[in-house]
Amino acid sequence: MTDQRPLLVGNESDAHLRTVARRLRERDVEPVVFDADSLAEIGYSLSPHEFVVDGEVIADEGRAWLRRAAPNRWGSGDRVGSVADVSFRARVRLVAAIARHGKRQWVTTIDALQAAEDRIHQLAAACRLGIETPPTIVSADPAQIQRTLGGDAVIKPLATGAFINAEGEPHAVLTTPLTTDVLASGDFGAAPFVAQKRISVRQHLRVVTAGSVATAAALEADRWPLDWRAADDAHHSWRRHEEPYVEAQALRLATELCVGFSSQDWLVPESGPPLFIDLNPAGQWMFLPPDVADPITEHIVNFLSGQP
Repeated sequence: MTDQRPLLVGNESDAHLRTVARRLRERDVEPVVFDADSLAEIGYSLSPHEFVVDGEVIADEGRAWLRRAAPNRWGSGDRVGSVADVSFRARVRLVAAIARHGKRQWVTTIDALQAAEDRIHQLAAACRLGIETPPTIVSADPAQIQRTLGGDAVIKPLATGAFINAEGEPHAVLTTPLTTDVLASGDFGAAPFVAQKRISVRQHLRVVTAGSVATAAALEADRWPLDWRAADDAHHSWRRHEEPYVEAQALRLATELCVGFSSQDWLVPESGPPLFIDLNPAGQWMFLPPDVADPITEHIVNFLSGQP
């Protein structure tokens, strides 16, 4: 018997996936939920022609949401090449194979999601669309960075900003002012990083898109640190902000990158037009006010439950 249930790739420990799954169940739509960790706890099989979970064939033309291509490895500390590391990578590879299997309609396909995580690719797409962005460079040459950005710049991770340090402690790398000492050592010393011209910011904007829906929230910059995520209270201080121009541009960018969902960061400078900073194709939105978050959740639930 073919099962028409939607696939949700992620873990219900994530509030975003848990909420979407609950809303589906309230509509009497029971999703299949799995990720690289939960695969070890369920019966499954995958062949070139069929994907089966707990004895039920999952329809390859159904709807699906790739919330996370791989679970967060915060605190794992697995040594590269260890049995735990190899096992984890094999499970992630299986999830990727499932995400490419069949003819399912995904909120965002795995290939589009992985491409959209590329910061430089995002910025290049924005530039093609005529969207303003800060001057940006990735370089191992401090002199080149100085020539491109001038004396006032910030740096941020090119890949994940979460890692386990030499003492085995979890650590997060946030947006940081660029200094000579930072260039010479510190969190970015052994890895490529993104350097951007520092902007005098009036407002931070979080713009969330899902399909043709876009909503925006604002955070006043003068109340918070350079990277607002460093302040726990900032997560609860966002307010709905009507920004039709930015919302329209955010939808254009999401379409250009082929992502059915995106969580985008924009800046409103002290002078000049809003600037696109970053796009996360699997970002967070439920910390935002309900009038910002709910339309996004509703669109994803509608899509997964089979509505046009």
